[in-house]
Amino acid sequence: MSTTESQAIRQWVSAPGGSCDVRAGGGVIESCGRSLATLVGKPRLCALVSTPEVDEGLVERLRRQLTDGGFEVRRVTVAAGPDSRTLEAQATLFNDLREAHVTADDLVMAVGDVDALSAACNASALWCSGVPFVAVALDLEAMLEVALTPRGLAVAGDDDMVSCGAFCRVLLCDADAMDLDLASERTRHGLAIMAATAMAENENTFSRLWDCADEIASGEKSVLIEEAVDILKARGRLASSTAIAVRQSLGFGQTFVRALSRLVPASERSVLLAEALRFSARLSAGMGQLSVDDVLAQDELLETLGLGELAADVEPEAMVDALKSERFLRTNRFLLALPQVIGRVRLSSVPDDLLAEHAGAFCDAHRAS
Repeated sequence: MSTTESQAIRQWVSAPGGSCDVRAGGGVIESCGRSLATLVGKPRLCALVSTPEVDEGLVERLRRQLTDGGFEVRRVTVAAGPDSRTLEAQATLFNDLREAHVTADDLVMAVGDVDALSAACNASALWCSGVPFVAVALDLEAMLEVALTPRGLAVAGDDDMVSCGAFCRVLLCDADAMDLDLASERTRHGLAIMAATAMAENENTFSRLWDCADEIASGEKSVLIEEAVDILKARGRLASSTAIAVRQSLGFGQTFVRALSRLVPASERSVLLAEALRFSARLSAGMGQLSVDDVLAQDELLETLGLGELAADVEPEAMVDALKSERFLRTNRFLLALPQVIGRVRLSSVPDDLLAEHAGAFCDAHRAS
């Protein structure tokens, strides 16, 4: 079945304080215009935010859909990549919304990569105390991140420090417009996010991902979209939990990713997140929590999904220092998110000697030279 032939999926995903209407599959853009008008009282204005890299044909299709829904469309351009998530870029976006005369009764739609969508999400949440926001995801990582865990703004070089949290009202994932190539880093990072979520949510979610991992790895895009929606539901359940310990499990692996990004800045995010899952599983097993069978099950899942390993010369002391620096930047306690069993990730205190031992083993096993 091709992505064009795949049946569109509509799924309400739980989010803190509400829900997100997720529409995924081939052709969902073509039917979105009039339904988006229900997000506002009387359609008047929509700021259509895009990056210069977005295909103009796609932007024109979206403009026509919004026009059909009764909106007057004003174009706004933002940078792609992390440059869109600086304080300066956010201030520029606020000025653009002001010049477009966007109010709380209007709409913001953004199309682009996960960074640009996150920047637009943050701006929408803050502008006029909140403007309804619609995201058009163009790849797997954007599909999985922006609705529930949009990336925050960087401050003084420290990434993801200021965030509005979940604010997306509608997420459009048109498989015919998305880059779902398995060779793409954005797809691979999305797959790593799926694995991390499955480890955190429950054993059934992990089993469903495990069962379809071979089909995903073979390039079955319809299966990938369906499983991504299932993972989005799982992320929604985690994000909406009344237990803070459960909500915190959404950050599984992120401390490691940010810490290693400082030491090996050229590394792909997908590789760092996959290594974060492997390192955390072994550290948990060393503490007598995660079973060896579960460690190997996660390893096999990551291998099936084609998520590679890091090759870099990192010193154990530098790795430990980076992990602690990253945690103490955001909290006064040094706790790492570790899997206790498949389907249960919790912040845990790690003895210094055990952390040093595992950091040494990790660095020795991943040396490039």
